[in-house]
Amino acid sequence: MGPQKPWISVVVRTLLGFPLAGVLGALGMALASALAVFFGVAALPKILTMLMVGAGVGAGIGAGITLLRVDSIPAWPILLGAGLALSAVSFGGAWVGFQIGGYITAIEEARCVGVCPYLFKPRTYIALGAALVPNIIALLFNIGYEGVFGRFARARHARPDGTLGHSNGTGSGNDSARAAGNSS
Repeated sequence: MGPQKPWISVVVRTLLGFPLAGVLGALGMALASALAVFFGVAALPKILTMLMVGAGVGAGIGAGITLLRVDSIPAWPILLGAGLALSAVSFGGAWVGFQIGGYITAIEEARCVGVCPYLFKPRTYIALGAALVPNIIALLFNIGYEGVFGRFARARHARPDGTLGHSNGTGSGNDSARAAGNSS
């Protein structure tokens, strides 16, 4: 068996996290739109805030799912804290996406004067911003966690025989047990 490639899991989780966060962000925006219609919200700033919160919660959950590892799931307070933090960061990303989307839409309107179709609708920029920012945070967290505590660190300490841990030089899988006097 060849050497471990722990970075592959981080890359795959990131590549799967962006579409998942985008879809869940769009679903959050759809739910926010439905709630705005149901409760009769007519003020544009309130509707935009609801859209950004819906996109933030959905994309934060999507990015939080990609932080989970199959081999170790943290306790629920850690999951809840990470989900709330990613949702807050995602709300900020939705706001930035809305600001950038307004700027891009203004440029497109100035060039085409209402004749050309838009590249994206303004809602799309909200969903893109809400999905991009928490996934960048999740990627940085994954790289830091895997590098310091996880598989990257264990791969650096792997012995030539493929087992993990410190070796006393004999090359057997139970070097640490033999060093402690507990040979099997």
